[in-house]
Amino acid sequence: MMRLSRVVMIVCAVGAALAYTRMTAQQPQSKQAAPPVRSVGADPKATESVVAVVNDEKITDTELNAAVNGQLRGRQAPPERVQELRGLVLQLLVDRRLIGQFLAEKKIAADPNEVDSIITDIKKQVADAGRSFEDVLKMQGQTEDSLRKRIAADLAFRKYAETGVTDAAAQEYFKAHQQELDGTEVQASHLLIKVEKDASEKDKQAAQDKVKAIRQEIEKGLDFAAAAKKYSACPSSSEGGDLGFFPRHGKMVEPFAATAFALKDGELSHPVETQFGWHLIKVTGRKTGEKDFGQVQDEVKEVLAGQLWDKTVAQQRQGAKIEIRN
Repeated sequence: MMRLSRVVMIVCAVGAALAYTRMTAQQPQSKQAAPPVRSVGADPKATESVVAVVNDEKITDTELNAAVNGQLRGRQAPPERVQELRGLVLQLLVDRRLIGQFLAEKKIAADPNEVDSIITDIKKQVADAGRSFEDVLKMQGQTEDSLRKRIAADLAFRKYAETGVTDAAAQEYFKAHQQELDGTEVQASHLLIKVEKDASEKDKQAAQDKVKAIRQEIEKGLDFAAAAKKYSACPSSSEGGDLGFFPRHGKMVEPFAATAFALKDGELSHPVETQFGWHLIKVTGRKTGEKDFGQVQDEVKEVLAGQLWDKTVAQQRQGAKIEIRN
């Protein structure tokens, strides 16, 4: 698990910044967009105002601005988007403080040598891309010291997670979610009763009622493909609603994909609502995946580590004194 985490951290720390350097040469400037939040290095005389306090540990406006800049990656954004992002990022910083305090109580710390090794890897990747390490850090509103602290915190949590994310737990998760992880694909057909984004509640209800009525027709003997050709607003209607094969994640929206994978071959779903409207789904085939646990165990352990993070944060929030001033 540590090997995968190492790669993830390097990608998060460097990949976004390098992608930004390629993007900015092509990105047009919007006249209506607000400039990015002030970079931490933009005004060395800036006042260190406090935006939050977590169990007597402060989060400063400078730190928040740096984190927001890291998310924006130099791009311009409307003021309302920046404000929304500030709120989300601040909560993430609060979570990181809570995790850091929890690990300190447990006396769990990262190996400094491993932190050094990761920093060395990052510098090499940046140099290979023809960039300056200092410029990349500045783009993300970071310093080498802040990057080291973040990596050390992540490594410390991974060390803690190794005790809670066992091989047995990972294997159990794999068995329970095998179709999501082993490469299984289903073939499904669907029909769509479209609902416009600005539709009234009356129109939304009418669409739901219509798809229910169509389902009753199918249950009484109407062929699904014929129903799709007759009623569906999706371009796939010309093919009887056939969508071909698709995996559990990455191609279809939720809860469409979740519903399709929960169906048995030949089974017809109840009405399913997505941002596009109301669907009926029928699974017509399935290709069993060939990946075994050994091939996806790192991925599984990453999922479980993420769940452990969320659980730990929730537990720490219960007894924490958190003051938001921003």
